[in-house]
Amino acid sequence: MQKQVLKSAFELPMASFLALSDDNNPTGSALKIPTTIAKTLLRYQVEGLSFLQHRFQRDIKLMDDVIAAEKTNDTLDVIGDYWRDAVSDYAKEISKTLAINARFASDTAGIVREEAKNA
Repeated sequence: MQKQVLKSAFELPMASFLALSDDNNPTGSALKIPTTIAKTLLRYQVEGLSFLQHRFQRDIKLMDDVIAAEKTNDTLDVIGDYWRDAVSDYAKEISKTLAINARFASDTAGIVREEAKNA
């Protein structure tokens, strides 16, 4: 099996983005959308990991509280509080995720608007 050798730089995947750019700056407008996507994905990761850390800490606290509960009624109260807090946390996380989506859409619309103005 032969390796495919690129004949020119225009065969690279990013060359199509660079060819659309009006300026000769490779970090110019042609790379704004890919970098906006990368930044958004990193925001998702940061937010997701932060949320998971918080929920894992709450899970550990649940186990400690269940062990410390002396009566069955106390255990049911602990579990009920845990689920109430979990539902609230998940609703807040969905709100944060939607805010990230809105920011991404706004950033992308700004880039497209700028490109349309420059074209």
